[in-house]
Amino acid sequence: MKFYYLSKQTNSNGVMSIHADSCTQLPSVFDRVYLGIYDNNRLASEAALMKYQVLKLDTCRCCK
Repeated sequence: MKFYYLSKQTNSNGVMSIHADSCTQLPSVFDRVYLGIYDNNRLASEAALMKYQVLKLDTCRCCK
């Protein structure tokens, strides 16, 4: 199980990304929101969609 975070910043296409705590591209503490502890990135994505009603969401490529 890992800690997952949602980036507050969007990329150029308006997509927010999900990162695990071990990610090399994890945003700073000020640029992320804690999602919780999950078994995988799919469950973390589902939580982000429900909690924050994010329309465009993707998992960071190093966290997939």
